[in-house]
Amino acid sequence: MTNVESTGKPNKGTFDRLDAKLRQYSAEFGLEMSCLWREAINSIVDSAPIETKWAYAEMLAGWDLIRYLVSEQGVVARDSELRDILRKVASAQWDEDERIKFSQVELDRERLTDLFVDVPAERIRLPKRVATIGRESTSVGGAASYVATRTPYPFTLIRGAPGQGKSTLSQYVCQTYRLAFVPSQSLITTSLPEITQPRFPLRLDLGDYAAWMQGFDVFDKSDDARLTKGPKRKAAQASVESFLAELIGHASGRGSVTSADVQEIFDRVPSLVFLDGLDEVGNLSDRTSVVREIDLFCARGKSYAVQPKVVVTTRPNSAGLPEPSSELFEVISLSPLDAALRDEYLQKWCVVHNVRGNDSRVLRRNFTEKVKEPYIGELAGNPMQLTILLYLLRQHGDATPNQRTELYDAYMALLLAREANKRPESVRKYRDDLTEIVPFLGWYLQSRGEEQGHSGRMAFAEVDAAMKHFQTTYGKPTEVVDELFLAASDRLWALTSKEEGTFEFEVLSLREYFAARFLYYNAGEGNQSFDRTEVFRELLRRPYWLNTARFYSGNAKGSDLYVLKAGIEHELQANKSKQVRVASWSLLADGVFNSRPNEAASVVNALTDEHGSHLLLAALDSKAISPLPESSHAREAWTRLTSEIRANPADPHNCWRVRVIRELLGLRSEFMNWWLERVAEAIEIGKDLPWLAIGAECEVLGGAKVNIPGLSAEDGLRAQLILNCGFIPEDGGMLEAQLIRAVLDGQCSETTSTRSRPAQIAVALSPSEYYAFGAEITTYQPDAASNDRRALAMQHLRRSSPEYAAIARLRRFRRGEKGSTFPWANTATALLKQKNRCWLVSEIAVIGAASPLGLGVTKAPGTAGLGSAGHPATLITETRSKANDVDWWRDRLADCQDDLSRAEWALALWAKASRPVVDELSADLGTVVDHLPANPRRAFETAARRLSESGWIAPLSPAPTGLTGIFQDLVRLRARQSAEAGVAAAAQRTPSSSMPLAEIARKSKWLKVDRTPSYR
Repeated sequence: MTNVESTGKPNKGTFDRLDAKLRQYSAEFGLEMSCLWREAINSIVDSAPIETKWAYAEMLAGWDLIRYLVSEQGVVARDSELRDILRKVASAQWDEDERIKFSQVELDRERLTDLFVDVPAERIRLPKRVATIGRESTSVGGAASYVATRTPYPFTLIRGAPGQGKSTLSQYVCQTYRLAFVPSQSLITTSLPEITQPRFPLRLDLGDYAAWMQGFDVFDKSDDARLTKGPKRKAAQASVESFLAELIGHASGRGSVTSADVQEIFDRVPSLVFLDGLDEVGNLSDRTSVVREIDLFCARGKSYAVQPKVVVTTRPNSAGLPEPSSELFEVISLSPLDAALRDEYLQKWCVVHNVRGNDSRVLRRNFTEKVKEPYIGELAGNPMQLTILLYLLRQHGDATPNQRTELYDAYMALLLAREANKRPESVRKYRDDLTEIVPFLGWYLQSRGEEQGHSGRMAFAEVDAAMKHFQTTYGKPTEVVDELFLAASDRLWALTSKEEGTFEFEVLSLREYFAARFLYYNAGEGNQSFDRTEVFRELLRRPYWLNTARFYSGNAKGSDLYVLKAGIEHELQANKSKQVRVASWSLLADGVFNSRPNEAASVVNALTDEHGSHLLLAALDSKAISPLPESSHAREAWTRLTSEIRANPADPHNCWRVRVIRELLGLRSEFMNWWLERVAEAIEIGKDLPWLAIGAECEVLGGAKVNIPGLSAEDGLRAQLILNCGFIPEDGGMLEAQLIRAVLDGQCSETTSTRSRPAQIAVALSPSEYYAFGAEITTYQPDAASNDRRALAMQHLRRSSPEYAAIARLRRFRRGEKGSTFPWANTATALLKQKNRCWLVSEIAVIGAASPLGLGVTKAPGTAGLGSAGHPATLITETRSKANDVDWWRDRLADCQDDLSRAEWALALWAKASRPVVDELSADLGTVVDHLPANPRRAFETAARRLSESGWIAPLSPAPTGLTGIFQDLVRLRARQSAEAGVAAAAQRTPSSSMPLAEIARKSKWLKVDRTPSYR
């Protein structure tokens, strides 16, 4: 028996050679001998009973091993230790993740599964190693379901705004996988989805990992450990596996697990590693180290039998901060809750809080009315803010605040009132002290997180020392601290104690809220000359403090809003970074300037200059910001941008101006109506092309049925632009007929809309779709190609034009056709039969001829390859076989007596003729193309450019002497030299200040607490 695979070459392969040896030995020793090779053993093992496999468990790995370890049918002694570790770790982390980690809003540590809703997400980037050109962002449905069961990629980065449910999602996915290792929970947990391929899940907080790298023992909960920092771990001892070894050792109670043990687990057991909270690593150098170790961990994962699945969560990254490798990680972005998910959450929330009958109906009615308000609707799309909103609606009804900071203010006031009712003597007596001390603790933890890599937890002694320091600074009695802790041993208002002897803010947003409150009300006190814009500008420029800046600004009222405006204007002049634009825009989206619309409009106008617009649009594409909710704030920017567009409709910069108006300012319908007026005016004077180009860039009509007098599609370029505008012509009308003719004539091969029937035909039969499909073909996807768009077009055509849908379906390989040109030949032939000769037939056939696949056609006897009697199958066959025959190409040109035939000959020559043939006929080629009418020439140039970019046709270097004009560009493309000038990225990485905010506060003497030398 051997675990080596045999080779089967007759007489020379290992199978025959060993078999000959064994026959010799059988005859010599009188024993029958044979060999079981690896392939035979594999089939025997695969078909063996489970009990037989498990009797030899040391040979198991991957999915067989994990099923063996989670089974209740018994484990042999040699694997009992591994099983014991996995189950103990899973059990410990189960208890840690079983409850909602936001207990203040009357959830009372409810079960995660009772309130979980699967937040939707969009994929905004594929791993670069698998990404194709032109791939668009795509909805992936529920993020938890996608990450747990549907993503085809091993590494996923999840971005989500504060409070959007990243940590809850990580808990839920890990619990889903953990259920197999904690069988006792399966009897009481029925709402977790079933996992068909179980993995061993491990979840860790990257904030803890960063603190551990710096020398803190994050697993030791004693006071001394939380206050004492050991030596920074050396790189060799700071790997993800080393941290997981300590985590597993602590959770399992063994304490002696090594990084080698962890790697052995990964090698044998399919695993899931959830790395939560990259954004909570505030120090830039710490974050760089953490990201480097994550990338190394993922790289090592490729060596395991089953590659571990790694998921990282973080906030949107608007400042170019380090993130895991874009080569490896797909990126998905959590989306706001839609109406259906909000309703689902509301139902679950009512059940958990026992809100039934009439009370439930009243709450639902109030909620429905409130979310119609612009800023309340924004808040309700965020799970954490929705939780607070429902809590306040239940308490206050219609009086619920409609801005972010106000919402948290009201929530905290109610929470403090509730604590006062529970502990009336202590909390009521010291209520004012509490409202000052807790914000100070928010600042203390948030600033130390950036400065020292603080993990966000404080030991009792550290909390006690910090609060006494605060009281001493202001000359207040320190006894209140001891009494307060005595009265609130489990939870101190907004702080919570998850681990005995430690306190923390339960969610990061609360910590940031209190830090902002402390800075807003305490920075510069006692100093009448203090410049508050200094604090605000420092917050604006720092990615780690973005959410704090938003809470900080939400405190401003009246004249303070002018301080914010001045701070934004000064910072915009001094700082060109993307971060400042994103932070300033977020304040507008939060409604900070709602009470001062003129100031809001001025800020919007300042942010949407050319430089700022590029940065903000990039942030919008990456989901780092949302569109402006209030249209009245856009009036100055609207006036400026539309005036600039109208002054020069052909200006190439109009593309970003239009995007700003429609996407950033949210004025889609307003822009459409304005554009319709302008294009109608331009048609009257024959200058409509620039306006059609503007509309085509953004599909301005979006399928709206409008009448544009005088609109014509006789010109090919106009036809393309009309389709891309999203225009829907009248069924059976002259304009629809013009558009369909233009599609067949190759004038609309770059259609990006699917609103109308002509557009759907153009997309379904676009030559761009006949390049990159099938694993055998070199990856090339023209910009106009889109699998999603084509699928949508096909869906419509099945109902409106089934004959075109049937032709388009021939693009796929049928049985026996794989690796051949049959899809091109079949599609072009069917189109020829249906619509006679047209440019689409020619171009698709020529693409097939140029493809690197083998010949596959249904022969058409009696037809020619080129000319008025040409047939696609014959074209593909003959242009391949006659590539070196200059006389054949010259004779075929003589047969081409119409513009379509001559354009077809030129494209086929460009695609398939050998270099000597092109040299010989270069003058004829240039003459033919130069004499083509405008529409056929345009179709040829577009098709030739795609072919030249594809990499399917050989370079022409040096260029043939007879080719000029458009051919000079095409020759460069055939040599795979980019014809496009590189555009420098507008965004600059936010300058990473070497000075943390806490240090700036001390040096600039912002805070009185920093003038006292020690916190302990």
